[in-house]
Amino acid sequence: MKRRVAVDDIDMAHVPHIRFVLDPRAVAWPDLEDLDESDIEREPRRFVGGRNSWIAQSFLRLRGSIEARGWRASAGPDFMPGTISIVHRDDMNRFASDGHASYLLVVRADRAPVAACDLAIAQNALSLSRNERFVPLWPQPGLVPRDASRGARVERIAYHGRTGTAPAWFRDREFHRSLARRGIEFAVRDAGWELYRDVDVALAVREELPGVLATKPATKIYNGWLSRVAVLASPEPAYRELRRAPLDFLEVNDARDLLQAVDLLRANPRLYEAMVANGWRRSLEFNVEATRARWLALLDSEVVPAFLRSGSRLASRHSWFIGAMLRQKIASRVHRSRLAYQHIAGLRAAVT
Repeated sequence: MKRRVAVDDIDMAHVPHIRFVLDPRAVAWPDLEDLDESDIEREPRRFVGGRNSWIAQSFLRLRGSIEARGWRASAGPDFMPGTISIVHRDDMNRFASDGHASYLLVVRADRAPVAACDLAIAQNALSLSRNERFVPLWPQPGLVPRDASRGARVERIAYHGRTGTAPAWFRDREFHRSLARRGIEFAVRDAGWELYRDVDVALAVREELPGVLATKPATKIYNGWLSRVAVLASPEPAYRELRRAPLDFLEVNDARDLLQAVDLLRANPRLYEAMVANGWRRSLEFNVEATRARWLALLDSEVVPAFLRSGSRLASRHSWFIGAMLRQKIASRVHRSRLAYQHIAGLRAAVT
């Protein structure tokens, strides 16, 4: 088992400094270093979106543990030479950045592969490249779980998320009439993603290109587990990768599947209760403490030791950085071309 690098083992001049980088052209966090982890729960909607959830939130979630190890932690708009830089891919996409002089831990997110990095964070464990490590996205900040007094009733289904990729059947009148005949409300929440108090079933479905779904996290699944609701989900790759047992979620492809799943849950209160109990057990793998532990294990076992071994070599790798950025730009173009091809193929299939 690998031993954690402790501050007593190294020269104080080389104490690891972990820098969370947020490009101010895209996001504004002038107060980030003045906040603490409790602010995430007080103002959860500030932490929505790629950079905010991955970088700003991670800084606040991890700072205490980093400093407890005797290391330094800071957040700001600039790369600092001789540090470990944790940065979103969108902010690691410029030739003119000073990123080459720091150890680069880059969050790939819903993007093409990262080349200009030492290690990349992937949002799911599917098809990881040699330089990628899976760390799940933090649960939705400020989650308000289901009111336990609702028992096993199934009266409200909710979709939490952006509606741009919502399936067309969300708006189908006959679908809504079928739900109404069952006494069920369908709530589409494009804001207040943390609110599950009055929700009985969480719906995790969307229509996206295969190349996009391949990079998506399974957040909607474990948000539902943490909120103690039953989950219905489409067969996305990350969802299926996460699934260990039938009780994890009921798989649905369309409105008809959803209605059948609802009828099944309404007719079998014990099934509903079993799904909620199973989901809560599974959620312990993805709650804040578990996700923090994954981050720290990666820092302890790989990132900090590699950073310490690199020494002064980071400052002299500008040529490597330029070549890596060229490869990354090419990867982005290839990724966009594949998505464009998938979009055209999908349109043709719909016509025929």
